[in-house]
Amino acid sequence: MEKGGTKSAIIKSIVLVVLAAIIILGFYLLLTRNKKAPAEENYVLTTVDEITTTDLSKNYPANPRKVVDLYAKIMQTLYKEEYTDEQETKMIDVLGGIFDDELRENQFNLQSSIKNEVSSRKAEDYGISAYAVQEKNPEIFTKDGRDICSVDCLFTMRKGSQRILLYYQFVLRKDDEGRWKILGWITKDNNEG
Repeated sequence: MEKGGTKSAIIKSIVLVVLAAIIILGFYLLLTRNKKAPAEENYVLTTVDEITTTDLSKNYPANPRKVVDLYAKIMQTLYKEEYTDEQETKMIDVLGGIFDDELRENQFNLQSSIKNEVSSRKAEDYGISAYAVQEKNPEIFTKDGRDICSVDCLFTMRKGSQRILLYYQFVLRKDDEGRWKILGWITKDNNEG
């Protein structure tokens, strides 16, 4: 009878382990069934997000044309997109980060002057519908021991339904860290090459 008792004990143990596993699995399914699956994150990074998360200390534009492209992109976004005051401040901070120290020093208050300009232009129904930065590499020359170049950019502005083409020539100078910074700009006559 001893032999039958051992078999019986082993069978009882196996049945208890299987029942325990079924109970644990049941509780697990019960708990997870009631939880909704997390919504898939299909968040698309907007242009505003892209600019406000730009860290120029880690990802500075590689050449003068890309610096002008970033300037144009920020200005187009400021004129065109919806954003919060905090996002506007961050975008203008990025813009200030591509300006030469001399240009920033000559600005009374960069934040408020750009905010005022954008606000008044938006009120007049201005917008930047497109821009094109010159494709050829700029000619670089040295003045006072610093590399300088100019980059042209064509802005297609709109005022209401009217389209206006504006040519700008940006002057850039390399800083002490080898980064191209915007020193200033002038408008060019539409008939110039």
